Amino acid sequence: MFFMSEIANLLAAATPPTPGEVINAIHDIAGDGSASYEIENGSVATFWFGHAFELDGAGYYTGFVAETPEKYNDAEKDADPTPDTQVTLSQATFSLAQPGAARSWGFEMAEFSIGKFGAFERGNAIDDKRKPQTYTTPDGKFVLAVPTWSLSGGVRVDAYDLFAFDPADLTDPNTTHWTYLGSVAAGEDNGASCDEDDDQQPCARSFGALSFEPHGDDLPLIHVAMSGTRIVAAGKVRTLGPADALEYRYVATENQYQPSAQ
Repeated sequence: MFFMSEIANLLAAATPPTPGEVINAIHDIAGDGSASYEIENGSVATFWFGHAFELDGAGYYTGFVAETPEKYNDAEKDADPTPDTQVTLSQATFSLAQPGAARSWGFEMAEFSIGKFGAFERGNAIDDKRKPQTYTTPDGKFVLAVPTWSLSGGVRVDAYDLFAFDPADLTDPNTTHWTYLGSVAAGEDNGASCDEDDDQQPCARSFGALSFEPHGDDLPLIHVAMSGTRIVAAGKVRTLGPADALEYRYVATENQYQPSAQ
């Protein structure tokens, strides 16, 4: 157990596990130490995102890995990926070691499958220009929103991919700790397909600012305040304001965040 001020300083100073170490911690397959390599049956594991955080007086680092489907025959190996071909998310979580320890991080646990996302056998791309957002629930769960983007019909779509971490019983292999909770929209940019000189193909760019709102002891509500512009009809662009905000709530039966009923 650390003091709060200690954790922030130690997390900032600690070098996180390498992508190869994260993949190896999950599958016990060292590979070549790179951030992406084949694990088994044609499946390729690729380091996707890592995040260090403090929770209940302890420091953690979690590395997320995106894994392509296994392929058992030549037809599967030769087939082109489709928009429906998602990747499986796995994770390895490490705990911050005490000052003076030989290694900064000690392995805690890993999970082979915490959800699926992406398309064309690729995970959603990380948006390095936006920062991850976090929230801790009253009952001690940790929520992580990772900024991502993807392309759809020539339009860049910004989003946040959502995860929840339950730190209870980390040594129990039968307890689910990390869960992928889907994604929420956070803006669009049609700059690659618009024409500022053509009234029928106007340019529009919207931005979403995510915030968490307490919801009892449960996972929080998510509010996305929208700004910028949006195409509302052929050749018509509208400026966004407070009325265009998006709201999402966690739906337990689906184990995902979904738009709140308006």
